[in-house]
Amino acid sequence: MSIDPHEIVTVEMRWDVGGWMSTAYSRDITREQLGDLLKQIGDMTATPGGEQWPTPETAYAEAPGVVYEIGWVAHYAANRPLGTEAVREFWLRKAALLDRIALGDPHAPADRGAAQLAIEAAGRLRDFDDSDVICDPRHYVRQQYARWAKDQ
Repeated sequence: MSIDPHEIVTVEMRWDVGGWMSTAYSRDITREQLGDLLKQIGDMTATPGGEQWPTPETAYAEAPGVVYEIGWVAHYAANRPLGTEAVREFWLRKAALLDRIALGDPHAPADRGAAQLAIEAAGRLRDFDDSDVICDPRHYVRQQYARWAKDQ
């Protein structure tokens, strides 16, 4: 029996985000991409805090204050020309801002409020990046923010 590496398969993953809600992720990929994905998952750190998945403290160590970031995100959103797509920096900074706000309330359930908004914004960033990385969406934001901040 021969396996076609270009055959499309659907990958479905779930992960727990703080014990309150299970987040689902689904994507159609080729069998060849599935093999690459399985290798990538094997290389991932099991928990955040490793080099690939920085802790919030590490990712946001040099970040401007939350109030400043609220102003930056609001200013960009209000002044973006109508009908134009937001740039990646907007989605990244918005997702990081919401993640930081959600982190400030550790007792808030993950299926409501800032935690849910942070997950949704993280998904928007991942969609903008067209990323195939399978992880907690907020971990992805922290990784990308840390890389972006280092280059600023």
